[in-house]
Amino acid sequence: MSTYLVAVVVGLFEHIEDTTSDGVKVRAYCPVGKSDKGEFALNLAVKTLDLFSKYFSTAYPLPKLDMVAVPEFSGGAMENYGLIPYRENEMLYDHLHSTTARKQRVYFQLRYTFPVIQYST
Repeated sequence: MSTYLVAVVVGLFEHIEDTTSDGVKVRAYCPVGKSDKGEFALNLAVKTLDLFSKYFSTAYPLPKLDMVAVPEFSGGAMENYGLIPYRENEMLYDHLHSTTARKQRVYFQLRYTFPVIQYST
């Protein structure tokens, strides 16, 4: 992995977390009060890591993966090793108020960022 890909995020966030079948800790950091909207992204990330580990016959190389929903982030996402910042509306999904199109957008954005950066060495 390239050593110049480093990410640091500073702000007020709360997080939710889960663990893959291989024991990788996955966390979704969301602006305070919005952690429930990060559950879809978190569940998708865990399933995606499990799927790719099986498909590529290679374990995810880090002990953790953090995703951060950043307000007013200009890019859709930035593929950094172990920490992926997303535009807030590209990661958060409200199952009561968001449209199906929004759910698809979150799905495609998360799936897009994973294989290239996380499994290339």
